[in-house]
Amino acid sequence: MPRAKKEFRLTGFHVLMMLIVFFGIIFAVNFQLVYYANTSWTGKLPGNGYEASIKYDAEAKKARAMLAKGWKAILGDTSGHKLYITLTTKDGKPVTGLKTEATIGHPAGDRDDHALKMRETTPGHYQTEAPVKPGSWRVDVKFLQGGKLVWRVNDSFVIRQD
Repeated sequence: MPRAKKEFRLTGFHVLMMLIVFFGIIFAVNFQLVYYANTSWTGKLPGNGYEASIKYDAEAKKARAMLAKGWKAILGDTSGHKLYITLTTKDGKPVTGLKTEATIGHPAGDRDDHALKMRETTPGHYQTEAPVKPGSWRVDVKFLQGGKLVWRVNDSFVIRQD
């Protein structure tokens, strides 16, 4: 005798299990997104924004004085992935004898920021001592003369994989 097929009945237990699975997936995805948001760049900037705004006029005046010099900075990388900056006056003469303070990091966050050592290899040509890894970077280089800031380069660049 053939067995009679048992008809499926949707019970309260089935509905409860469907709700638990559905909301379980929603909570799991949300918790994963919260975890990634908290372990990546927070978006917070250091310092006090109010105090920074008070200093803005003084910083803007310094920037205008630097730009009035008319110096030009050309940023590039060598075949060995060493970053260089060629600094010239508005007449095209190399700017020599400056010390550098450089910081490099990724554009999306400050977690990988680190100091970068640069030295003048030829007149007006400042180059990193160590190679820079391939990727997208931002660099902030302060050129100092006698401990005083005389020029600043803040730029983004890409080092391509060979």
